[in-house]
Amino acid sequence: MAINTRFITLGMVSFVDLLGFSERVMAMRQEEELEAIEADVRRVQEWFEHRPGDKHVKQSQNLRSKKVLAFSDCLVISVSSYSESTKWDGDFDVLMNEVADIAMAQGRCVMNGIFIRGASEYGLWYKRRDTMISPAMVTAYNLEHAACVPMIAIAADLMQHLSEHPHRKFYSDDSDPIEKYFRHYDDLPNGTSQWFIDYLPICLEAADGAIAANDRKKYTHADAQTRDRMRNEAYTRDCQEMVTWHRDAILAAHAIAASDTVRAKYVWLAAYHDDAVGRFFVDPSSDLLIGQLL
Repeated sequence: MAINTRFITLGMVSFVDLLGFSERVMAMRQEEELEAIEADVRRVQEWFEHRPGDKHVKQSQNLRSKKVLAFSDCLVISVSSYSESTKWDGDFDVLMNEVADIAMAQGRCVMNGIFIRGASEYGLWYKRRDTMISPAMVTAYNLEHAACVPMIAIAADLMQHLSEHPHRKFYSDDSDPIEKYFRHYDDLPNGTSQWFIDYLPICLEAADGAIAANDRKKYTHADAQTRDRMRNEAYTRDCQEMVTWHRDAILAAHAIAASDTVRAKYVWLAAYHDDAVGRFFVDPSSDLLIGQLL
């Protein structure tokens, strides 16, 4: 039977794995532990927009030809370079928006004590019914294992596609999404170097900064300068709260790590946390930082 080419596309393919899932399953002894594992799996699937209930999210996925496949402890995500959205915007912004979506999902996972690792690549994707064939997915799968720490690594072809994309020049140097969304680390615990999604600052920039309920009356009757100050204070409050959740989740995971190999993952993540917080805040308070873990 001839291959139907409408099921073939080029695009960004990501593989995401839940760390420690197998260990939790094998250690499970009580029904409550099964319920907790299932709840974490469902939350991760929700945050990565697997089978979204929101009609606007569904519509956005259709416009981007985005597919999210979920398995017990991993997800495979693809976004096409040839979709309704790319007809109008080109694929640079569409793919960079997907990077931001992954960053937001990763941030929510970590802040809730769920640690993931993955990788993204650019290449061919074929999906028809229950058949899935993708060299890019194979590369992403292999790179996820090689990354060795809780990051979403960026493979070579995707990095080249985005960094050399002609639409990148539409952005000024201080708003270049390549510089804002990606970071390079030279000395992973396994001795390798890797580009990865710089997820924490992306999450912090998207903080809501909503005015607290007991301040809304004051805000409504305030002058423009006071409103600006209140919005800035609310934004800073939300960012600090998110950083605190992120810090506490890493410290909790490090405290119960069962081996030096596992512990090294959280040592790396703690160093990333402090680096990201130091870059985001002008002079971060010491209680927002983790410091050296052993």
